[in-house]
Amino acid sequence: MVGLENGEQFATDRPVTAAASLHQPLVAVVTPVHNGEDWIRACLESVRAQTYTNWIHLVVDNASSDATREIAESIAAADGRVQVLSCRELLPMLENWNRALAFVPSGIRYLKQLHADDTLRPDCLEKMVAAAERDPSLAFVVSRFYAGSELSPPNSPSKPVRMSGQTVARETLLGTSNILGTPSVPLMRIDRLVGWPSLFREERFPPGHPATPPHNQGDKESCLATLERADVMFLPEPLVSLRDDGPSATGFARQVGGWHATRLDLLLRQGARFMDPDTLQKAIRRTTWKWMRALAWRSVKQLRRSDPHFGLYQTLCLENLVPRLREAGYTTDAALLACLESGLSRFDIMHTLPSRSKAKAQRSS
Repeated sequence: MVGLENGEQFATDRPVTAAASLHQPLVAVVTPVHNGEDWIRACLESVRAQTYTNWIHLVVDNASSDATREIAESIAAADGRVQVLSCRELLPMLENWNRALAFVPSGIRYLKQLHADDTLRPDCLEKMVAAAERDPSLAFVVSRFYAGSELSPPNSPSKPVRMSGQTVARETLLGTSNILGTPSVPLMRIDRLVGWPSLFREERFPPGHPATPPHNQGDKESCLATLERADVMFLPEPLVSLRDDGPSATGFARQVGGWHATRLDLLLRQGARFMDPDTLQKAIRRTTWKWMRALAWRSVKQLRRSDPHFGLYQTLCLENLVPRLREAGYTTDAALLACLESGLSRFDIMHTLPSRSKAKAQRSS
């Protein structure tokens, strides 16, 4: 396959042989990784420790320059269910995720994407697969999870519950629920996924940023088309642990204050599919006010001057979103944000940005 090192081949249409009984459908665990030597061993060992045994673990190395590949290959040598695929071309994060999913062989029923800095509890696959098998119409099985030391989502149901996909999508867009967590949380039934295997929209946001950052709501958006047609089962047990720091897309979003702008972009593009006009208008107004308060707080703290990434990112987001809001008829929101736009100078900060290649490499996992 093009892009693999040393002429390696990996046939995505090869027959799948079950390693256990017919009562254990095969699960593909997929880990896209770039320079994850500090965490990859714990990730892989958490999969090997599963009480559910019928799985394969595809580790797709995105041109790592550290010991990621060597660590993964040493584990693969001891367990044939682990397969390491090393790609020559360094891709941005969301493109790499799509490439990794394309390696999943045909005939596999369930997908569990697991990032290299996250881990599974030993009974994760067993409990998620059991829930999925009880209701084949489900697209996702999710659970509570630990984000660092914090148990999430808060105030979630104490018993297993089936949730309407439309409701989950709407609450995700509104930011009132984080049931989906990150891509490491859900177990997905592949034949229910819309757009498989290219689940992630690869367009950058904001346009024109020299570091070409991924859309930091891209993981949520990847589920929306499927949620429009299929439902979700929620399990109350915490079955996944997520690392909550490091040079990831989440870390970049925190640095530049990217949450409100990208949520506004997502509402403008996807909101009408899942909510009535009045609810959407209120959501846009609420997100606008949250964004304004966040910018005002940063200005008071004078963080823009000490972090040039912040000013550039916010300026480019405003340049993109203000005219779109105006064109969509949200003129008051556009006017409010236009006042902020005039206060951010794009030219004061461009010369102090780090190189594009360094910023891009931090978001290529």
